Formats: sequence, structure tokens, C-alpha cells
Amino acid sequence: MEAMNKSQSGNQTLMELKLEQLEYQQRAIQSVISVFKGQEKNTFDNACVEGIRSNIISLSQVEILRNIKNIAIENGIREETANIQNTNNLCVEMETGTGKTLVYIKTIFELFKHYGFTKFIILVPSVAIKEGVLKTFDIFVKQLEDIYNIKPNCFEYDSKKLSKVKRFIEEQHPQIMVMTLQSFNSDDRILNQAQREDLFSNMAYIEAIARTNTIIIMDEPQEGMDTPNSIERIKSINPLFKIRYSATHKVLTNLIYRLTPFDSYKQGFVKKIEVLTVSEKNDEASMKIELSKIELGKGEPKAVLKAWHLTSSGFKFKDTKKLEKKAALQNITNNIIYKDYVIEQIARPIRGKGFVKFKNGAVIYEGEQAKDYSTIFNEQLYWLIDTHFRKKEKLKEKGIKCLSLTFIDRVDNYINPDGIIRTAFIEQYKNVYKNIFGKEPTLQEIEQSQGYYFAKTGKGDYTDNEHSMRNNKELYDLILKSKEKLLSIDNPVEFIFSHSALGVGWDNPNVFNIATLNQS
Repeated sequence: MEAMNKSQSGNQTLMELKLEQLEYQQRAIQSVISVFKGQEKNTFDNACVEGIRSNIISLSQVEILRNIKNIAIENGIREETANIQNTNNLCVEMETGTGKTLVYIKTIFELFKHYGFTKFIILVPSVAIKEGVLKTFDIFVKQLEDIYNIKPNCFEYDSKKLSKVKRFIEEQHPQIMVMTLQSFNSDDRILNQAQREDLFSNMAYIEAIARTNTIIIMDEPQEGMDTPNSIERIKSINPLFKIRYSATHKVLTNLIYRLTPFDSYKQGFVKKIEVLTVSEKNDEASMKIELSKIELGKGEPKAVLKAWHLTSSGFKFKDTKKLEKKAALQNITNNIIYKDYVIEQIARPIRGKGFVKFKNGAVIYEGEQAKDYSTIFNEQLYWLIDTHFRKKEKLKEKGIKCLSLTFIDRVDNYINPDGIIRTAFIEQYKNVYKNIFGKEPTLQEIEQSQGYYFAKTGKGDYTDNEHSMRNNKELYDLILKSKEKLLSIDNPVEFIFSHSALGVGWDNPNVFNIATLNQS
């Protein structure tokens, strides 16, 4: 993990991530560099043809394979595990949270330093990872520039800015293009179009890129980069080498470095994750509800729910009568456990499932079962907040801020003032705070301790749509930019709420506690 350095910005102390020379990261970098041992350094004279600056390899396949075998042996990887083959694939296996992105960025600097390679594509599977890569480069580029005395031109591929691609092809200066597979995975993509007015020297841009013999850094290649179509599309770029970085390789060829989860934890490179499991033992004492059906007819739709009824012979889990808006489930079932369940909305099914929403924020969909989410969420949040405060006190002595992250699957459960998660958080924050500190927190303290990151539709409404979130560049910009601000002890935000579809990108070194509060 990188050390943190304080700097002043206005009235707030910001935390800057500082590069450290970590031995395991250096070994990962050196393992890639050693693959090209004996390589003649690229220069303008030997690596520039017809206005295109390329990566040129002078080593034979035999020499490269010999280097790969030697590296695997040095790193304690058996030959059968390394799966050494005569291909241009290299695999680096690193556990999540060990600085994989920074490792391959530094590897690019080293490859230029040692061999003069200038063309690199970082291929990522999603917008989230792409934004994370760009942010990591932005954070560390000044420090890397001081070390290597060079600043590569790192940019995000944009089909509307082909001048940057042209520069990538022509320039002698190191170039790093960050892109997703979707940028060139079909014939109609701009890079593949050969009938355009703005071609590069009368050839499609993908053909010109292929002549650069770029080195492709594949980040999480198991996420869609090994399909038959993807393999062919990547092949069309004619990479000099493909360096695959992942903790969970599905295609493992020429493994030259491995940092396993056990090694990572044993050596203290990653934090231990604690998991709280909440279960319901007495089913009849729970607020289990099922939406049996929604009946449509004249007037407003009606709902039939299945719930625990208190009868003269005991509890029975059975259907209610047809219910309308404002129906109080406690009265219908004679069961006080449902005292907060008053129907606020019955939504008729149009394209998806119909649902019933209660005034306490709980929502149940057709064919699904609503459990006692209120109790479960309260249990989880009590544990999260209690664990947070206890860790906070220990970390404070070291000048480290403690952050806790909560993933949810329904934004309304938090955004609404009476949402089930928001109300549970406030209640449990008060309980834990009083137990630990012996006094009540102010509402202002509770509010200031929270931060949230959710996607919005074009109309400005919050959304649970995963596709919208995963392709929402602005949202990831906000998350990634906020990471540095959140590290500041002066920033009161300690509890972060985000949608469960936004898990990628939150590799913040100060997140010590994670809870998932999903209702589906």
C-alpha cells in the first residue's frame, strides 16, 4: 500500500498518495522487463517506418522462451503451472488490492527506459476500470516523471478525437491509449472503418495501429477478452505482446509472476475481511411477506399478500384478502410484527414485475419474498457502525482515517427520508454512539458522517439500472475524485453508501469495513 502524505488545499488537509518501492511490486515489474533481456533498444532510426513509430523486437522466439522459463523458475513457478508456450502472451497474477494498476503503469515506464518501447494500449473491460486507470495515472504521474524523467502521453480513446489516435501512431514520445474492447469489437466501429474521409494515410486506423506493434496491457482479461470475437479483434491490432494482469486468470499462458491471496494476506499486503451473517431462526416471528398476485380490473389494482396471521390456533402463513392502498397489514393479519407495513403503492405489471411498496420504504415484487429486512439491516448496520468506531480509535493514533462502505441494491431505501436503510442507519448510529461514548450524537454529526454515490437518469432521477451505472462516466469521475478527499481526517464523511453495481472503483486504502444491504 502506498504511504500517505499531507498537503494543504484551502482550509482542508488533503491526503496525497505517495509512491513506495514495495519489493513484491518491483519483482512483478522486473519479471516483465526480464522477458526482453538482450533486446536492442528501439530508437528513431530502427523503429520508425513510413511515418509510423513502432515497437520493434530483435530477440528470437527461442531467446524469449528461454527468458520466460528462467523468470518462472526464479519466481518459484513450476513449468507446468506456468504453462509456457510459444505465444506472445504473458500472465501476471496479482491479488486484488495489491496495486496491480500501479504495477503495470510503472512497467510501461520501465519498458521505455530499458528498451525504448513507445506504444502501449491498456485494454479494460469496463468504464469503471478505465476511469480507475486514468485516475491512478493522474495521481502518480508527477512522481513517476521525477523518477524516469519522462511523461508519457496517456489518454482515453474517444472516437470523436481521432487526432489523439493519429498522434499515438506517429509520435516517438511514449504513448498510452486506454480503451475498452467495445471501441473496436465490431466492423462498424470507427477504428475499423476503411471508407472514411479522415483515414490515416489511406488506411483504417486499426490497420495503422497494427503497424505500431503495440504492447497491450490486458486488465482483468477474463472479463470478456477471451471470447472468439474478442480474440480475433485483439489479433487485428497485431500486438507485440499481450501482458495479462488478473487475480483470477481463466486463460493462463506464460505465467511469469504470481502473488496469491494467501501470500498477500500472510505478508500483510491486503486487509482481512470480516463477514457478519444474519439469519432468521423463528420464521413465524419474522416479517416475512410474499406478493402472491396483483389483480387488475376496474379502478386501482389490488394485491394479495401472503403473511403470518395470528389465529385462534396459532400463527399461519397464508394469503390475505385483496388489499388496496392504505391497507394496514397489522390489522389484516392481527399480527403486531407488521405494525409499520401500510400499503403506499400497488404498481401494476407492464413490462416487468408488479410490486407493492409500503410506507416504511419496503418494497416487494411479484414472485419474491420480503423478509424482515428492517431487522436484518439494523443488525448489519449496528455491527458496521460499532466495528467502525472501534477501528477508528486505533487507526486515529496512526493518523489514518477509517472509512466504512455500504453497498445497497435499491437507491430508494437510502435516498428517501423514511427509507428503510436511512432510518436504520440513524437509529443504530445513535445506539452505538451512546454505548461507546456515553452521550447522544447530534443529528448534524450523523448527517455529516454520511456520503453517497448513485447514478441519475437524464431526467435527474436516481436509478437502480445497472447498465446505466456501469456506463456512467460522470459518476465514476465523482467516486474516483472523491477518494483523495475522503482520505482527509478533516473531511467528516466516514460512512459511504453506493449501489452494489458500483463495486469496482472503490479500492480505497482506507475502507476497513464493508456491508452489503441488498433486498433482492
